[in-house]
Amino acid sequence: MRRYVVMAAVVLAAVLSISAVAGCGSSGTSANGKTFTIKDTRINAKVGDQFVIQLESNATTGFAWGISGTLNPSVVTKVRSTYIAGPNPKNMSGVGGTEKWTFKATGKGKGKIVMIYYRSFDKTAKPAQTVTFTVNVQ
Repeated sequence: MRRYVVMAAVVLAAVLSISAVAGCGSSGTSANGKTFTIKDTRINAKVGDQFVIQLESNATTGFAWGISGTLNPSVVTKVRSTYIAGPNPKNMSGVGGTEKWTFKATGKGKGKIVMIYYRSFDKTAKPAQTVTFTVNVQ
């Protein structure tokens, strides 16, 4: 009996995880409150929606995500950005985390959010990564 309870719990956890992942992304009618990753480069939003771009990062290496160029403030604005360190139960150095960038759709139109992963102190180096998010605000 105990084996079936454990197995049912594992199956339930798997189903909930898959459902949570399936719910993220750019599908649906509104981006309000949704989180987008490097895989989700198209964002459909409504005026007033807030959405998050979440990217893996490792502050211990000196790299961080930043916005390349400028945003079109009549379409989208940055609300805030935060770095969240990953779990580190063994207190190891060099453990990465994620950066969460919150944006607000301010007006109808199309815009781009170009994110670069770079070392701000190294003015001559090219970014290690670049990702472009296309935002369509209805």
